[in-house]
Amino acid sequence: MATEQLQLAQEHIIHVLMKKNPALDEQKLRSAVSFIAEAHKGQFRKSGMPYTEHPYEVAKIIADMKLDTSSVLAGLLHDVVEDTPHTLAEIKSRFGEDTAFMVDAVTKISAAQKQGNKVEQKAETYRKFINAMAKDPRVIMTKIADRLHNMRTLQYMKPEKRKIIAQETLDIYTPLTHRFGLYQFKSELEDLAFKYLNPVEYKRIVDHLLSTKEERERYIKSVVRPLQIKMVLEDFDCKISGRTKNIYSIYGKMLSRGCSLDEIFDIFAIRIIVDTIPECYLALGYVHNLWTPIQGLFKDYIATPKPNLYQSIHTTVIGPENKMVEVQIRTKDMDLTAEKGFAAHWAYKLETQRSGEELEWLDRLAKLQAEIPDSTEYLNFLHVDLKDEGITVFTPKGDSIELPEGSTVLDFAFAVHTQLGLHCVGARINNDVISATRTVKNGATIQVLTSHNQNPLPEWLEIVRTEKAKQELRRWMRTSIVKEAQILGKELWMRELRIFKITKAEEQPKTEEICEFFNVKTIEEFYEKLGQGEMALSELEKFIQKIHPEKFKEADPTSPVKLFVTDQADESQLPVEVGNESSLLIHFANCCSPIPGEPIVGALMPKHGIEIHRKDCPHLPMIPESRRISMEWNRDSKKEFLVHLKIITDDRKGITTDIMDATARAKVFIERMSVVSGKKNGRVRLVFRIARRDMLDHLIEEIRKISGVHEVTRL
Repeated sequence: MATEQLQLAQEHIIHVLMKKNPALDEQKLRSAVSFIAEAHKGQFRKSGMPYTEHPYEVAKIIADMKLDTSSVLAGLLHDVVEDTPHTLAEIKSRFGEDTAFMVDAVTKISAAQKQGNKVEQKAETYRKFINAMAKDPRVIMTKIADRLHNMRTLQYMKPEKRKIIAQETLDIYTPLTHRFGLYQFKSELEDLAFKYLNPVEYKRIVDHLLSTKEERERYIKSVVRPLQIKMVLEDFDCKISGRTKNIYSIYGKMLSRGCSLDEIFDIFAIRIIVDTIPECYLALGYVHNLWTPIQGLFKDYIATPKPNLYQSIHTTVIGPENKMVEVQIRTKDMDLTAEKGFAAHWAYKLETQRSGEELEWLDRLAKLQAEIPDSTEYLNFLHVDLKDEGITVFTPKGDSIELPEGSTVLDFAFAVHTQLGLHCVGARINNDVISATRTVKNGATIQVLTSHNQNPLPEWLEIVRTEKAKQELRRWMRTSIVKEAQILGKELWMRELRIFKITKAEEQPKTEEICEFFNVKTIEEFYEKLGQGEMALSELEKFIQKIHPEKFKEADPTSPVKLFVTDQADESQLPVEVGNESSLLIHFANCCSPIPGEPIVGALMPKHGIEIHRKDCPHLPMIPESRRISMEWNRDSKKEFLVHLKIITDDRKGITTDIMDATARAKVFIERMSVVSGKKNGRVRLVFRIARRDMLDHLIEEIRKISGVHEVTRL
């Protein structure tokens, strides 16, 4: 009886697969179905169903996409290597190299291969999967079909496991479906993941959609009907339909707009399907004749397609009852691509060798991941890089560059050439010159502006979005930090020699002595470690005491290191450029925010360089004396430093205006200001930049003169 049921199940799946795609090789399918029945014999799903139910469902999804026999075979066999004793070599021998490649691509890296490190195991599994996708994009369908069926049956997993799988689906798999244009799977995966990650909001939206179904259908008809009449009157042939957006996208609109569910009206879209591209723009004109378009909500993805080949015109209009309505206009071919993405084109792409242009992001991703050895950093990179909505921008020559949404001029410059990025000062877009940190818009043509005097700033790392830009900036900074550390370390060493009056060349210790004592291979390594704060000054003093005990008693520990050295001809003061934005090894402590004119002291911080504190900083006693170093300001410094003031006032009307007038007279630009009013008094907080202590003292004195000001405190 069991054998008959097994045979019936096998015949059924063969019948279903062949019906979905008659071009499949039935004989190979029979062989694979028989093979997995034996391989997974005795194995069951969490639902209690025979394990073969899962590969059957995965194969159905792939066959429904009209992919080839190798792809469907991979869907049937995808868990064999991972869950049974059968090997990849066996699959390759029986079912071909293509199928074996796809099965291997979706087989997890085992914990044994990575010594049980789960983070590294997951990272290496993704690396392997993405490298395989770059070689054969069909791999994505095996993985997405596998994940889709697992999400459809997620209710049988433990609650904590459900959330982990659902979050991974949102972080990795739905972005991949978007990248490949697999929107019919993207919507379902998003909704299924949302269902388990936020069941309360999910149920609320579902209940709302059910309760308003009749009203929504009535309204869709009120939009579609006038459109149909308009098209008939214009003798224009097209297909018009309306659909409700998926649950997760509705939730996204609530978050992005900061509004409630009842306040969102555009939870459905009207779609107009035509035959040709010129007809798309003709239909757009008819829509705008009927209803007023909303400025800023028009997107032409036909003129500038998305990187995943998606093409359509999107316009949002004020429809009946003054409600917002999104209208999408596209050709039949565009609609097929919008639903099935690259899968709509794979049949001929595989025969003619894919051009690769539409998959440049995947090739880039495969190359970039090789440059990120750290597993945790790599997983963070994937979460950011895959999620970003893509835009396409152009060089002056017309070459297209794909970037994540929110990318800056810097991201574009690095994408074109590393040297452009490193020396970028801005860009020219449509005859407008903008800064290097400004974001760029989809479809823009960008001319990068550079200067040989420009070098990367540390804050660029927080601004750029692309991993290419981050990698190049980190690489440049690592090299620059080494150079700066060597210069700074040499200055610190020369300072120590001056302290102990070891100035004559014949008195100075030999390089071999220094390297041996400090266990370094070269004098440059010694300077580097010293400049990066890895050595305490007490270690230098021990060495000097050893080689010159007679001079050790004559030390002058107050000899300062000058922060802003300008006299490059003076060999005793090497040109260490610190305090400027380009400095990577001199940092100004946030705890006391020193500004020029205030007595300061430096602290050697391991791997960090020198941290500058005010001499009266309350945190300074916590730093060992052996790591403190005398420092002084350059009187010619023009750099402005951040200052925070707290002002206690009467609750008098107009007092904040008086405070702002005082800062204006002092030519101080306020970056942030907050005001809190109480029953008896008020509290004002100012954040601004100022170049010198005497300017700050003058400003504080002016504020104290204001009627109603009781106290001015620097934070």
